[in-house]
Amino acid sequence: IEGLEQAIKDLNKCISLDEEFAAPWTQLVYGQYQMARTMSPSLLDEVFRNLGKMQEKFANVADVFALYGQVLQDQRQFSAAEEKFQEAQRLSPDNVTYKAHVATLKMMAENNFDAALVLLNEAHDKDPKCDFVLENLGMIYIQKQMYPEALECFKKALELVKTEAEAAHLSALYIGIQCQWEVCDEYNVKPVSLADLQDFSQMMTAPQG
Repeated sequence: IEGLEQAIKDLNKCISLDEEFAAPWTQLVYGQYQMARTMSPSLLDEVFRNLGKMQEKFANVADVFALYGQVLQDQRQFSAAEEKFQEAQRLSPDNVTYKAHVATLKMMAENNFDAALVLLNEAHDKDPKCDFVLENLGMIYIQKQMYPEALECFKKALELVKTEAEAAHLSALYIGIQCQWEVCDEYNVKPVSLADLQDFSQMMTAPQG
């Protein structure tokens, strides 16, 4: 938290030096939102005020709308979040992560896995090397109990991730679904839920004390 507070101070200084540069604004609001989630919920109003300011000031910057969408999604304001992601996609049609976010909303808000799968396949066709799309494709395949396809997506995503944290998360998901598939296939038992697999992933990647 201490590091986050210092980062916010530094970003405010960057903005004061050049208010027309979008990147420090998005990083600042993202940091403020993390603080609001973890230690200061009262900051949430300020986060939304700043998101509104950013949307007006940087009306042609896709990442601004994507950040707004992520915050709204996290607050379970799904319809508003979808509007922001669609605007981000309109502004930057080559960035397939925005379409993947819309697909995630189809899953979360509507339980419409078929519509989500169509969107993710479109995104994957456009950019086969996007690890975020591959991970979400894997999640859809788990829901549809298509385990070989899910494993293939996680395997490809693992080859593309850029951080150790992402690699650890995907590795845990891969191990979890591989174990489930083998057990279900051998003993003809019902598979566990996606939530159980995500809990397993968190347990596997948690720091050991």
